[in-house]
Amino acid sequence: MTGRSILFVTDELFLPLPSKNASGWLYYTIAETYKKRGWKICCVSFFRDPRLAESSEVNSAYGELFSQFLLLPGWNRGGHPLGAVGRVWREVERALTGNVLSSHPFLATNSIGNSRRIAELLNAWQVDVVYLAKPQSVQLLGRVLPRLSNGRKPLVVMSAHDDFVNRAIAYRGTYRRLFDALNLRQVLRNHANAWLRYYLERIDVVRSRRAETEIFDACHLVRVESVDEFANYSAINQSTAKLSHKPFSYVAPVRQTGVTAARAFDAGFIGSSDVMNLDAVLYLRDMILPIIRREAPEFRVLIAGGISSKVLPLVEGVGNITVWDSLDDVSNFYRAIRVAAVPLRAGTGVSIKVLEALSFGKKIVSTPVGVRGLPHRLLANTIVTSDPNEFAHALLKEQTRSGMHSQPVIDG
Repeated sequence: MTGRSILFVTDELFLPLPSKNASGWLYYTIAETYKKRGWKICCVSFFRDPRLAESSEVNSAYGELFSQFLLLPGWNRGGHPLGAVGRVWREVERALTGNVLSSHPFLATNSIGNSRRIAELLNAWQVDVVYLAKPQSVQLLGRVLPRLSNGRKPLVVMSAHDDFVNRAIAYRGTYRRLFDALNLRQVLRNHANAWLRYYLERIDVVRSRRAETEIFDACHLVRVESVDEFANYSAINQSTAKLSHKPFSYVAPVRQTGVTAARAFDAGFIGSSDVMNLDAVLYLRDMILPIIRREAPEFRVLIAGGISSKVLPLVEGVGNITVWDSLDDVSNFYRAIRVAAVPLRAGTGVSIKVLEALSFGKKIVSTPVGVRGLPHRLLANTIVTSDPNEFAHALLKEQTRSGMHSQPVIDG
């Protein structure tokens, strides 16, 4: 890229940090990297909650990072009644057609007047590159994207970030394993909507890929981080956009956590309540920990993050697993653990938890899924294996190396 001005488009608010959504950290890291390189950076973010979009805290954070920014109503049209209708429309269309990339016609950016006004403002920013964070960002721009031109068309780049078609298929597999592991009462208490959707949903891969191609066609270049996903896209892609394999290389400098060996958990897993993280806990519980317990019954595991709201039924009665029900500062988690365990069995795009662990300078033991989309040069401190026995013994090796056997006491 020879331009020096870039417009980032995200499908959600991600500032101020720390963002509740892990993708927010990724967006911030990319934008900050370009800013440090001397680029003029601008941003459009779509929102669901108008109160957040109007808050001084959010606007100050965006104003501090970006030269110009614009916050626009997203899928729910910022709480407008038409947005509620649109969201129902989107879900019904997905259920009826099997298109996992369904949109709806009531987006604010789909109106001729709105799209013209928004495009005029963005064109005044004179950007050379438009960087779209996800396929959904293309959809949310509606009629705005084709109108972007300031005498010449900017280069439109999209990060595939996730293969959302394969992601939908993977979700079905992980939900099946989760529902098999829980009783009906636990399912209905914590996963009622997902359970209903699981039994009503169908996935039409051909129709979904066709919708994906239309999204790709709106771009000049599509970046794919994972080598496996790039190979898959290369084999099936019918888009006019150029595909580019670009492993994710934006990692924050190492932050010191000040851990004392005698006060750390042996291993830790952090994540949101997403079903793929819950499935990772199942893999840890059923396939990895039994191997570890035979050699080290005292091996201690910490689980933290948003997953804490739904993980307890999965680890109830399992010894030496601690779940933190709240985590105000993520550095407390990394201060508490010796090694970051990432036993993901399913997922697409880049695993944010691995990037976060790298930024804290932690040893990592991961499945190949956990390190998808990352270049080998970032993984020198990481053991990657799809074998549960190797995974278990890699964690045991770190425990033996640290010589830890005392109870953890975490400093505030």
